[in-house]
Amino acid sequence: MKIFNKFDLKTTIIISLFPFISILGIPIYVYNYGIVWQEPALLFLGWILSGLGITVGYHRYFSHKSFRANQFFEWIFMIFGTMAIQKSILQWCSNHRQHHKKLDTDKDPYSIKKGFFHAHVGWILENKSFPIEGVSDLKKKKAVIFQDRYYWPLTLVISFVLPILIGFTYGRPIGAFLWGAIFRITLVHHFTWFINSLCHFVGTKQYNFNISARDSWYMALFTFGEGYHNFHHTFEWDYRNGIRWYDFDPSKWVVKFLSYFKITYDLKVVSDTNIFKAKLKSLQQRIEFATKKYSVSETYIDTLNEYIKKSFQQLEILETIEKKYRNFNVSTLNEIDRKKINFKKKFHTREIQNAISSVMMMLVNVKALN
Repeated sequence: MKIFNKFDLKTTIIISLFPFISILGIPIYVYNYGIVWQEPALLFLGWILSGLGITVGYHRYFSHKSFRANQFFEWIFMIFGTMAIQKSILQWCSNHRQHHKKLDTDKDPYSIKKGFFHAHVGWILENKSFPIEGVSDLKKKKAVIFQDRYYWPLTLVISFVLPILIGFTYGRPIGAFLWGAIFRITLVHHFTWFINSLCHFVGTKQYNFNISARDSWYMALFTFGEGYHNFHHTFEWDYRNGIRWYDFDPSKWVVKFLSYFKITYDLKVVSDTNIFKAKLKSLQQRIEFATKKYSVSETYIDTLNEYIKKSFQQLEILETIEKKYRNFNVSTLNEIDRKKINFKKKFHTREIQNAISSVMMMLVNVKALN
């Protein structure tokens, strides 16, 4: 049968066993032996460490180089990432860089265009290999090479043997194995894969309307802040995913916290003006889409485009102000001059935000009227 030729049987069985044992094995074990606090603690702590190993380590650091870090960081987050059992750093980053480079095309390893199941887990189960390419920079890192050489022994010891040994310390090795290994790995796997599937399926497109990636605040709750996916695909080199102070992005907080101890440094951040540019371009794309899909009068379209035009004009002024004072020591100015600069920036920022809000409301009305 074609389906057996398409999928790798061994990989499919192994990947399926994790949720299968979690769903059936844990309730049976709990029914017979109850729960002790150490087991949910193992699950929670392991989920945090391995999850951050992927989001902070594999993703934002090794894949996108959105900040720099010392070797201590590289070794620790290599270990945390290994706990997640999502292949080596070289393979993971190679696939992920290809995903960004070939987004929404046939060459995207986990393209949503091939369906939700394919983007979520199907691409992993397929009977095909993915070449490791475009990661020559990572081959210079000792932690990465060490992991690649000893990946499976490391995985077995860290992800399976260690929880069992911890379980022996309180007399429940099977419980520790079920909670600290099987159930934890199931959660980390599927929450990570939801970024490739759900975050390309539901949510908003504030920064690039023409790509499948979407921002989803509720997915950020389960993925250590990775849910703001439209922003990430627009500005992949920014160490943040959630850019507002109230956005739930623990990965960002960890990177920032470590920077106070010089463990991480050179944190890359996109400028406010470039964020506004992306939002305005996305609105232009949305207007173009709306005019093709819905019946919209020429007057309405002209009004929308006029708002966009005025926003770009305000943005040019804002850029001029920022360029003028970028290399200038603002601290040498007196209080009045500093207030004038901040007032100008806030004024033009507010004008752009108001224009964006107006266009969004008008686009909502277009959809509602049709």
